[in-house]
Amino acid sequence: MNEEREFASRYRIAHITTAHCADDPRILFREAAALREAGWDVVVVGPAAASGNIAGVPVLATRRISNRMVRALSATFLGLRAVWRSEAALAHFHDRELLPAALLSRWLLRRKAVFDSHEDVSLFAVRDSIPRWMKKPLTAVIGGFDRFFASRLDGVVAPTRLLQDRYRSIAPRTETFVNYPAPAFLRARDAAWVPWRQRRREVLHVGTLRVSRLRFLVEVARRFLDQHRDWTWTFVGMHPPVREWFERNVTGDIRQRLFGEAMVSHLEIADRLCHARLGVNFHPLDSPHIRVAIPLKVFEYLACGLPVVTTRVPLLMELVQDCPAVRICPETAGEYEAALDALASGEDRSDLSETARMFSDTRFNCGQEAQRLADLYRRILVE
Repeated sequence: MNEEREFASRYRIAHITTAHCADDPRILFREAAALREAGWDVVVVGPAAASGNIAGVPVLATRRISNRMVRALSATFLGLRAVWRSEAALAHFHDRELLPAALLSRWLLRRKAVFDSHEDVSLFAVRDSIPRWMKKPLTAVIGGFDRFFASRLDGVVAPTRLLQDRYRSIAPRTETFVNYPAPAFLRARDAAWVPWRQRRREVLHVGTLRVSRLRFLVEVARRFLDQHRDWTWTFVGMHPPVREWFERNVTGDIRQRLFGEAMVSHLEIADRLCHARLGVNFHPLDSPHIRVAIPLKVFEYLACGLPVVTTRVPLLMELVQDCPAVRICPETAGEYEAALDALASGEDRSDLSETARMFSDTRFNCGQEAQRLADLYRRILVE
């Protein structure tokens, strides 16, 4: 172990992003912080209010560019400047717009370069901001761009097993890093923990939503809240356009118990979850993206002791289908509400809450994911 830490301390690793914030949960809390705890010299370079230290990780702040076109056109320069500024031996890039910078940093600056594919390219086909006629050709172009650059780098990191399989056909040195709860998140969970019986009667949905998914969940929430007058329901983590839709279309008395909130910090999520009673996840299987993705919110719900109602996401089912605290239901509002209704009945769910927490702590180990990433770095750096 001391030998591993001594090796790790000799090389600086820079996690670089332009599209995410520097404190993005995957980048900073799951990967960088976990690696730093294992002895690696890790720095994050990305948009932040100021340079400093977050969760024990040095952050070199860059300016946030909100205009996507401007950001994409300047990404190559920004990425190369970040590599140079960080003085890293290996640069770990987190955005597709940085792929040209990754390849150039390898060719021009002689640095090792790794690409982290946070999601499948098919995600572009479901974004509400992209016109329908443009989605298919745009996805094809981005897929070709992705394959061209990823195949020429030193390594690729993917968040799921199926995405790893896709990349390994073009980049043999590909590893997974599943988005399990980060050590810092679990410490925040432990500090905020409230026994289930003492929690608010609240259903929480955490994370971003498309309008179509929000529309379905609002219908479920109306039905549920009509049956349970002493409960509330909160959506946490809405992007501005979706929150605007919510404010415009969800009106009336229901708004006294149905709430929509903007993004909150990663560690604040742990506190919010530890005061709620139920978690929800809804992903219809009408998108190729969700067939290769895993909604990380379910891991966080379970870690914080929330029984969960979810639709049948294939890769998620491999991990949680034997968990007693997870209710799997079809993609219909009536059956979804019925599953929630059964969990919200008068029965004490304290045992189920503890089961959820124990299941998460036993099965979902971010430290093991970090070790696999560290092993990838080692193979790259010693070649």
